[in-house]
Amino acid sequence: MTTTTAPEQQLQPARDPLRFHLHYQQVKGKGKAGASPYAGGSSFMERVSEGVASGMGTVAFLLVSSAIILGWVLVNHVIQFLDASWHGLLNGKGFDPAPFILLNLLFSAVAFYTGALVIIAQKAQTRTDQANEEAAAKHREELSQYQTDLLQKNTDLTEQIHTLAEQLSALTQQVHAATCGRSSAT
Repeated sequence: MTTTTAPEQQLQPARDPLRFHLHYQQVKGKGKAGASPYAGGSSFMERVSEGVASGMGTVAFLLVSSAIILGWVLVNHVIQFLDASWHGLLNGKGFDPAPFILLNLLFSAVAFYTGALVIIAQKAQTRTDQANEEAAAKHREELSQYQTDLLQKNTDLTEQIHTLAEQLSALTQQVHAATCGRSSAT
């Protein structure tokens, strides 16, 4: 069994553990051909979809969209709608008569905000996953180095024990020769 010493280990080329996954590496700089998080690149529509989803997954998008919706509703007869709803309640017809436009508007708003919040949450989770993976990779690297150091210490101790065992054997033979040689001579 051959063991490598620390200088020999440093001379060995480091092998990239991701060498078989090079197709996932991104080209540095935006807008360059091939800059894609997907294997094999992305089509134009995939890049457009990613851009739109990324833009929609922001708090600024929610605020601007909310302002536009609120403005739209106010400009388009909110006062008349409230007046009609109030008279509908007073006349026993309900505040949102069939076909339940207000209820549909409420469900649409919930779907809009839910979709945008899900995108925001997914982006945050992606950042968290990336940070966790980077931390785990550093931890694995530290553990690997620690195990290598322990293995080297174990090898050194084993060699020392072997040397001591050889010395003990030689001393035992000397003691045996010295003691047994005298007893047979007398």
